[in-house]
Amino acid sequence: MNRFYKRYSDIIFQLLSEERWNSLAVLSDKTGFSKTTIWRDLEFLESVLPEDWVFEKNEAYGVRLIKPENGTLEGLLGQIREKNTYLHTLKIILLNDGVDVSQICQEVHISRSTAYRHLEKLQEVVKEAEVTLTASPFRLEGDERKIRRFIMQYLDFMSFETNLVKEELDAGRFQEHLVKMFARFSMSYRTGALYRLTIILFIANHRASMGHYISYPDSVLKTHEGSKYFELTKRLLPFMVKCPRREIQLQEILYIAIFIMSEERPLNRTKHLQYIHKSMKSERGYPMSVFLKKLDKYIGLPISQDDIFLFHFYQSLKRISVETEFETETVKNSALQYLDFFEGNQLYQAIAQIAKECFTHYSLLLKKLDILEIFAITQAAIIRRWNNHKIQVAVMCRTYSEKDYIREILNYHFYSKLEITCLDPSSVHLLYMYEEFDLLISAGELNPSDARIEHIPKIIISSFPTSAELREINHFIMDHFFGNLGVTKEMVYPFNEPV
Repeated sequence: MNRFYKRYSDIIFQLLSEERWNSLAVLSDKTGFSKTTIWRDLEFLESVLPEDWVFEKNEAYGVRLIKPENGTLEGLLGQIREKNTYLHTLKIILLNDGVDVSQICQEVHISRSTAYRHLEKLQEVVKEAEVTLTASPFRLEGDERKIRRFIMQYLDFMSFETNLVKEELDAGRFQEHLVKMFARFSMSYRTGALYRLTIILFIANHRASMGHYISYPDSVLKTHEGSKYFELTKRLLPFMVKCPRREIQLQEILYIAIFIMSEERPLNRTKHLQYIHKSMKSERGYPMSVFLKKLDKYIGLPISQDDIFLFHFYQSLKRISVETEFETETVKNSALQYLDFFEGNQLYQAIAQIAKECFTHYSLLLKKLDILEIFAITQAAIIRRWNNHKIQVAVMCRTYSEKDYIREILNYHFYSKLEITCLDPSSVHLLYMYEEFDLLISAGELNPSDARIEHIPKIIISSFPTSAELREINHFIMDHFFGNLGVTKEMVYPFNEPV
């Protein structure tokens, strides 16, 4: 679905990430689109920009995008998606039980020839979803599980607002009731679960109201009937469409129960981490264990010992396992708009390759958005390590005022990164007595005898440090951190920019 406005999102991403003037030639080089195409796209974007967003154009400098104080990339792209006639056409097909070309033309405000071109392009997207788009009327047909999964992908991608479905579902009342049911069954849920479960219930009710019901093998129903997930879902029946037969109603209950199972979150992180560590030693946890060992080796730090990462990674694998088995989907599809910008990242590619090596044999298939989710929590673990990274620094000064000034300057610029010990030239012997120092910063040239210090890196600064000298210290801090890792600065956010 991202293909239908990829050019627009690429251009906007470049303009927002740089926050400066960009010539058409530079934009063309960075996006791969011709200058003519970019100019045409800019004219369209200018016509659909939300209030307070402004394109500034200059013959000499090019173009730049000025965003309002609280403007976000998601908000802007969401507005553009709403104006996209391809996505509007797809919405009409997904949320109706058959439409003709006249209806599409009337609702989307396009000509018949444009509508047919749109439908031809949409066939490619529908095919990837493993369902069929029939003609006259245009309707989705195929496995009901895959149709509902496709609708979920679309609504999530379009940042579907649950408060817009009041005529079919009171989202607020449903979520309040759902929270009470989770508490009654002593269960917790993942961040964003209430929103996702509301969309799932809306889709289930919408499809069931048109006579399209879900169907699982009897063996699956017998396995899960009576589970806490199934029993919890039964208490959501007042919010569900009533089905003509009990057998069908049980299938619809099972459908919602599977998503609740996927969204469950452990109540006690410490106990769950003990369970994860234990399971990694078993045959069942072998693929996960191998994946983490390979990722540790690639990154150069024991990321598997980061409890926050391990906890979230296990939850991701659980979700992926449920989605693979039952052909469901709850991953954040709105993240598709960022996928193009990270697929070329070396760390993203490494995670994708390691996942393929470790999980394919076990029929656990990770999609691109699954890799992006693991990429994000891996980035978070590396940045968490960076945030806790400190360097032991000996600062050699010759006067009290110099020591006081330089110490505060270093604290101001690098407070979270430097553990400072101030010395004077008579204390230089301490550098030989204690091995914990990572760097010697000296205000002014060292004495000839001190200049022979070779076991510690040295940076000479002025009594009033210059910007260039402070940048040299910053580069040392970054090199010291990344020097212990297998990844490079370009692999870790914010990529190519100073941390």
